[in-house]
Amino acid sequence: MKFEKTQRTPLVEIGSSSCLIKGECYPENIAEWSGPVLEALKKTLADANTQFNVDIELYYFNSSSAKFLFDFFEFLEESSEEGKKIRINWRYRAEDDTMLEAGEDFQEDITACEYNLVIVEYASEE
Repeated sequence: MKFEKTQRTPLVEIGSSSCLIKGECYPENIAEWSGPVLEALKKTLADANTQFNVDIELYYFNSSSAKFLFDFFEFLEESSEEGKKIRINWRYRAEDDTMLEAGEDFQEDITACEYNLVIVEYASEE
C-alpha cells in the first residue's frame, strides 16, 4: 500500500514486513489522511508473522500529526505486546535537534517494541 507524498503529507509505504513514513506531516484534515494509513497498517500487521520494521523520517510535523503518531505508536506497542516483533527506527537529520527530541519523547512511551534513534547525515528528498 502506498500513499504518495504531497506538499503537506509524507510518503507512506506499507509492505508485508515494513512501513516507511518520510517527509513533512501537516495535513489540513488529519483524520482524513491518518484513517486510511492506520487501517492499512492494521490489515498488514494482522498478517505479518516475521519481524516488522517501521522507518519514520519526518522533517516537520504539527500538533495534530503528533496525536496521529501517538496513536500509531500505541497500536504498534499493543501489537508487540500481542507477540508481533516490531522494530521502529526514528530517523532524524544530524542537525535537527527538534526531531531528535521528538524521537526521544516518543521513545519514552515505547517498551514492547525495539526502538532506535538513527542519525541521517543528509536527507534524500524523494
